[in-house]
Amino acid sequence: MFLYQVIKEHIQILGYRGYTGSVRVPEKIESLPVTELSAYAFSGGWGREKMLSALEQEVLFCDEEGNPIKPEEKDLPPAITCGELKEIFLPETIRKIGNYAFYNCFALSRVECYSSIDDLGSGLFTGCTGIRFLDFHLADEADSCLKEILSELRQELYVNYYSSAGNARLLFPEMFEESVEHTPARIIIREMHGCGHMYRYCFDHTDFQFHKYDALFPHLLVQETERAVGLLVVNRLYTPMHLLEHDKNAYEAYLKEHIETIAKLTLKEDSAMFLWLAREYGQDQKQFDSMVEMASTEEKPELLSNLMDLRRRRFPAGKRKFSL
Repeated sequence: MFLYQVIKEHIQILGYRGYTGSVRVPEKIESLPVTELSAYAFSGGWGREKMLSALEQEVLFCDEEGNPIKPEEKDLPPAITCGELKEIFLPETIRKIGNYAFYNCFALSRVECYSSIDDLGSGLFTGCTGIRFLDFHLADEADSCLKEILSELRQELYVNYYSSAGNARLLFPEMFEESVEHTPARIIIREMHGCGHMYRYCFDHTDFQFHKYDALFPHLLVQETERAVGLLVVNRLYTPMHLLEHDKNAYEAYLKEHIETIAKLTLKEDSAMFLWLAREYGQDQKQFDSMVEMASTEEKPELLSNLMDLRRRRFPAGKRKFSL
């Protein structure tokens, strides 16, 4: 159940109580749009307690569908904060998220939101080191908050990017910053490791620029791990939204040279992508047979069946010849 209050014909979410760490915020409560998460809404400790104690209006409750309820205090489930919050799904109606709303939610791994959020609080994802997946929906005719969100998340991040123009799967490498003391000069030098920070600059104002993202591939090759390079390459080719021809050629050249390694990575991530990889780039029979062997070690009979069918059509067995 959600804790909320009504503010000038809209709803502010104050927190959530329940027994699951996957939280889906409703679009409406009492026919009013849910537009805001309060400061410290899902954090624990004194910040949340101070926020709740400072409220001037009554705290109300509703169920997961947004229907108002009046539970007894003895029936209240535990608060979902910090280590209990695993996933958060925010509706398109959300316009504001208060300061430190997810402070120290270290178990949070997936966030889904829309680009129409125009007020992101400070320290929003402080301590959220477990976030790996961002499902981001681009709303038409609205400034995008993606740049602000990415700047808050320094870890390796997988973004599912949805828009009216198409969808894309993007990998943003880790952005690691280190402060090094230069004792003789009595100064602190900030050193940036990897190229994650460059990938977070691929914007024109608030608009994400795919060509800038793809142009960073040479930097990726020399600064990131083979695993990160392989996953970025296969995801871009699998969802080639706004992918220019020369960038596609560069990605394909790398994939063909490292197809076995990329196939192993893809098999762990997504069976549908693995089948696509075999269909599009498994033109060599030896490489294709290697991919079939990989799939046979996994408990994925449907995938293996599709691969075997594709193999029979692509590499038909020749007729046997007998000599007397």
